[in-house]
Amino acid sequence: MKKFLPFAIVLTFMMCILAGQLSVNAEGAVVIHKVVKDTVIFEEASTNSAEIGELSKGSFVSVTKVSKGWTHIQTPEQEGYVTSDALVKLKSEGYLVIQKGGTTLFTAPSQHAQHVGQLYEGRMIYVYGTAPGGWSFVQYGEEIGYVATNALKKPAPTKKKINAVAGAEMRLTASPNGEVLGTLPNKTTVQYYITLAGWAYVEAGDLKGYVKASELADIQLIDNKVYNKGVPVAKGAKKRVALTFDDGPDAKVTPQILATLKKYDAKATFFMVGKNVSRNATIVKQVYEAGHEIGNHTLSHKKLTTLSITGVKQEVNGTSNAIYTAIGQYPTVFRPPYGATNDQVRSVMTIPSILWSIDTLDWKHHNPDKILAYVKASVKDGSIILMHDIHQTTANGLENVILYLQKQGYEFVTVSEILQ
Repeated sequence: MKKFLPFAIVLTFMMCILAGQLSVNAEGAVVIHKVVKDTVIFEEASTNSAEIGELSKGSFVSVTKVSKGWTHIQTPEQEGYVTSDALVKLKSEGYLVIQKGGTTLFTAPSQHAQHVGQLYEGRMIYVYGTAPGGWSFVQYGEEIGYVATNALKKPAPTKKKINAVAGAEMRLTASPNGEVLGTLPNKTTVQYYITLAGWAYVEAGDLKGYVKASELADIQLIDNKVYNKGVPVAKGAKKRVALTFDDGPDAKVTPQILATLKKYDAKATFFMVGKNVSRNATIVKQVYEAGHEIGNHTLSHKKLTTLSITGVKQEVNGTSNAIYTAIGQYPTVFRPPYGATNDQVRSVMTIPSILWSIDTLDWKHHNPDKILAYVKASVKDGSIILMHDIHQTTANGLENVILYLQKQGYEFVTVSEILQ
């Protein structure tokens, strides 16, 4: 096979970046694919053209054009055409540069490779995958390449909303000159990560980028009302349900439920018991970092209507403090054990108390098929579905519940989202 000479690396890489500007998606200015099998690079989109290089399985490439089974690719070292079945498009995850003084971006996973640029401390970047030796393939703005994985950290998001009547323009980089990726409508709920020189990095669905920090507001649900269902959507909008899980986290069952939710990109709310939070702080953090909502379900699952006001406060505040210790955030919603509440209990609360509109009775029958049957019988737009992440049978039945609701056209949202 013919290969490009080392002295062409830098020039070709700059051509790669410039060409990448022609293709824009929600991830950024360069579309990234991964090579899924060893493959030949051809000069033209034909096996009859010259073979000008090769790609190894597991490497990363930028894509500028796809047509009739062929894909035009570029790497820091070569460009040309490969068959489209040799590639798979990648989704990225936002990571924070935490290395003091920043970190260097390289054309290849090696300290001896050419430098592309410098990623400054505090920048949010897109990570598409890893390479052997402790390297990550990343993108920031129009720059792509490899950085040391230990210079990065997955940050924990908080939910905020857009507070701009005309909407907020999302930009590719933290700059008024950054490429505009789209406009987020007013009141859109976003995942907020960090503010950098007046620009906030946020994610909203497939859109990821920077908006003006002044155009963000906290989501405030500061009341002590009791809710048993969500707000129906406007006519023509996608129906919503809130999946909720009580009594965890459990060391075995909760991670299985998290894996199923991730598989179907579904969000949920976990009402946690304080004693279980203290035992399973790592799992609490996993729940939070996956974008789910965390609620307070008291310290020891006592029936609050039988306690003194001091006892109620101990049960509620003890759990809130345990959750804060685990994730650095207080819970946003509360669920009283057994649904038992009264004026005295509500007088302690400063966040909404959430009951349910569908009780799957998973705690009673321990039957995955019956969980689905209860959902089928009662679900409607705005339903709040009660389950428990301490029963193996609930983890076993969750996938069928999600598949059914997806087929019926439902979107899975958190409790705070369904109340708005």
